[in-house]
Amino acid sequence: MEICEERKMSLGGDTFNLNKTQFTEKLGRVIKNFRANSKLIGEPREFVLRCCKLTEKWGKLANDPEVIVYLRNIDTAGGRKVKMLVLERGGTQQPVPKAQLVSALYPVKKIATTATPEEKHMNAVKSAMRFAVSYQLKAYRDSCQLPVICSVSGRKILPGQRTDVDHSGEPFAQIADSFIESRGLKYTDIILIGPPTGKRFKDTKLWEEWTYYHLERAKFSLTLASANRSKGAGGYCTNVDLIGSFAATDGETLSLDF
Repeated sequence: MEICEERKMSLGGDTFNLNKTQFTEKLGRVIKNFRANSKLIGEPREFVLRCCKLTEKWGKLANDPEVIVYLRNIDTAGGRKVKMLVLERGGTQQPVPKAQLVSALYPVKKIATTATPEEKHMNAVKSAMRFAVSYQLKAYRDSCQLPVICSVSGRKILPGQRTDVDHSGEPFAQIADSFIESRGLKYTDIILIGPPTGKRFKDTKLWEEWTYYHLERAKFSLTLASANRSKGAGGYCTNVDLIGSFAATDGETLSLDF
């Protein structure tokens, strides 16, 4: 099990004296306040360039005195357009996806720990929940027409490249947590049945409710597999209170063999 923890000391925090949430909101305001195809000037331009100069990926172009910062509508899979920062010089364009810039300046520290029975069960439940909605991700993938722009890396996705269907906006783990919380449950309340590679909820009504909940809430984008897996869940972590406990409350021993 890996428990996420945002670094107290980070490039973004040290440079701007902002925590991750404050920085994300400030960067979001820059993107929101300018129309697509606008050229950034003044303080917003300097803020974006200062951010990019701190990174290995965008640092070289950001340090070029002739670089221009634009907001462009970038085509993503499924016909969606995402307003994205772009560094431009001459014929060179380098998209700067918001989530990737935040991750570069506020990296997540992962501390390896031994998972408790409750944590192992939560992971098994989330795996089953992902299995339940796999048909929705497949339907989205089948609807995509290449080439498109990867919403994580900003690079073009060509036929034959390995791709993932990413949950844009809310990560899958957050949607799963929201569903469990909305039903007044903990992960330890969920009983799983079925073979190891095809677990499902014992409560068939709850299983069906989950598939509808995910269908209504999830937003997808097609990404390059390597970029998506390096991004992870963007630093999101499940609240420990939502995991629950198998500890007996009436003096009896609880069976974990479902």
